[in-house]
Amino acid sequence: MAALALNHLLENWKIALRQQGYRVTRPRLQVMEIIVSSETPLKPQDIYQLSLDLESPPGIASIYRTLEMLDDLGLIQQIHQPGGCHAIWPAVEGHKHLLICSSCGQMRVIEGNEDIEDYINKIEEQTGYHVKDHWLQLFGTCQNCS
Repeated sequence: MAALALNHLLENWKIALRQQGYRVTRPRLQVMEIIVSSETPLKPQDIYQLSLDLESPPGIASIYRTLEMLDDLGLIQQIHQPGGCHAIWPAVEGHKHLLICSSCGQMRVIEGNEDIEDYINKIEEQTGYHVKDHWLQLFGTCQNCS
């Protein structure tokens, strides 16, 4: 993401926290900055490792509490990765899906497609379920890793 977009996202997150009665503390801000500046989804341990380069890094408990708060506010989403691990990425709005490189972890957000909506409608008819949401993550190898 471009620096301007990153700053805009970070400012929106600060506003969302304040509107919900949360303070924007130094540890929370550090965690948020690490997340929005990353080009790949991060596991909590990755965030912790990156924070160790900071002058006064947050503790691992602060990182987990911040991630839980950001998740509750809908600002981040969990990304399922090969091997069953979960990583964190800023939440995307609208009908979007994820394309993830299995080698380097680079991720691209791609537009959703109405064809999958037709498929979901078919599944609902066949099963009686009412699908409220879905995640589609495609794994492959990016151009740089191919």
